[in-house]
Amino acid sequence: MKRLLRTVLLVFCIAAFSYGQTQLPRPVALPVLPNVDITVLVENMAGNPSVLGEWGLAYLIKTGGHRILFDTGGGQTLFGNARALGVDLSKIEAIVISHEHFDHTAGLEKTLDACGPVDLFIHPGAFATRYWKWGERVEKHGMSMTRDQLNSRVRALHETTNPAAVCEGVMVTGQIPRLTDFEDTGLGRIAFLDVEMKTPDLILDDQAVFFRIPEGVVIVLGCAHAGVVNTIQYVSELTGAKKIYAVMGGTHLISASADRMQKTIAALRKFELQKIMLSHCTGVNAYAELAKAFPGRCSWPGAGYRVHFGGK
Repeated sequence: MKRLLRTVLLVFCIAAFSYGQTQLPRPVALPVLPNVDITVLVENMAGNPSVLGEWGLAYLIKTGGHRILFDTGGGQTLFGNARALGVDLSKIEAIVISHEHFDHTAGLEKTLDACGPVDLFIHPGAFATRYWKWGERVEKHGMSMTRDQLNSRVRALHETTNPAAVCEGVMVTGQIPRLTDFEDTGLGRIAFLDVEMKTPDLILDDQAVFFRIPEGVVIVLGCAHAGVVNTIQYVSELTGAKKIYAVMGGTHLISASADRMQKTIAALRKFELQKIMLSHCTGVNAYAELAKAFPGRCSWPGAGYRVHFGGK
């Protein structure tokens, strides 16, 4: 009987260990890209007199012969800014949606009208119905296009719960583990999954893009509702890179407490970031604190900026 119990216990321990191992991210083989260019098509602030700003985010990522659109902004400035910057959106081959929120997806339908067949990378959680509370008012939110409608409009619909290759050398994280005890979505008292406002929306569809250049790994964020530290830590585990060269995008620190900011800064130091290019939902106060903590390494590239990574 004791031998049987020992055997059962051993099998249970092995199974539990194996289950835990399967939950850990496996390092991905990420080639070194010689150079990558990112054009800021949509951002809160205009950084160029020929473009306009709006609350939202959209980046054109160019590497080799590949063109990827990361988010589509709030629907007001994407196409005008693209024309002003000489960007032909009909030539993009893939669209990555960081999360469902309107300021990242409102330009999607019009973009699909303008471009040729594309691959669309989106977390399945983006199709959830959401409810936002503004004072006493409750608003229903969701994607403007259904899963079936998108399927009929794109070359391939990739529902990214796990890391996936967008093109050679560029990957999307899929769902990001929430491990820190000081980060939250930033919308805990606003966004819910039920009209009764009892189930907070954890925004599980939040995801980021990452790639490797000669200087190191670069992470591109939409809003980092999963937490900017959680996101960087996950990419670090996926790539095996202890140091991260650059992070670019929204961090949703706009309403972060002093305690969260202090812990975020401490965590970022461990990754020895060389470039911290913040925007959108970061908030000017959080940006000021980060710029003070990382002198000479922080910037805010507004709409119209072109950021070059790698060699010539």
